[in-house]
Amino acid sequence: MIDLPELIAPERVVCRCEVKSKKRAIQTIAELLASSINDEELSEMEIMDALVGREKIGSTAIGHGVALPHARIQDLDYAMATLITLDKGVDFEAADEQDVDLIVGLLVPQECDTEHLEILAGIAKRFSQEEFRNTVRNFEHATDLFGYIQSLELTDDTPADQTSEASQE
Repeated sequence: MIDLPELIAPERVVCRCEVKSKKRAIQTIAELLASSINDEELSEMEIMDALVGREKIGSTAIGHGVALPHARIQDLDYAMATLITLDKGVDFEAADEQDVDLIVGLLVPQECDTEHLEILAGIAKRFSQEEFRNTVRNFEHATDLFGYIQSLELTDDTPADQTSEASQE
């Protein structure tokens, strides 16, 4: 399974971003993702429209100040993400009514059904850990945050029976 360290590039990490609305946060995500795609056929506006379209279905806020705006994109060859920490949280219509200050924007290829859900689940699992969220929130510089993300161990795909055998050794 593809994990957060494999999805994020240094140019798609921003710390202490000053945005004042959900719309501006999504626009920032679209800008960062579009700048990494060497495809004249996929514009920032198309990415923005896809992210906003998904958001209209329901909020992508997962609670604890975290949102995972995501979209499937036609003709995208690989999954990619951006990570933004906000200087001040914005309303993302979260079920827990907490403003969002940690945002992972994700794009996946249109045909990436199961993998898309697995990637989202993996990111949500990471951000469900309070210690991880607090660590990410405390970074002041994008290069340091990127380095931290790259240092993360990849999520374990080992089947349960192999994991229990390994832990007994």
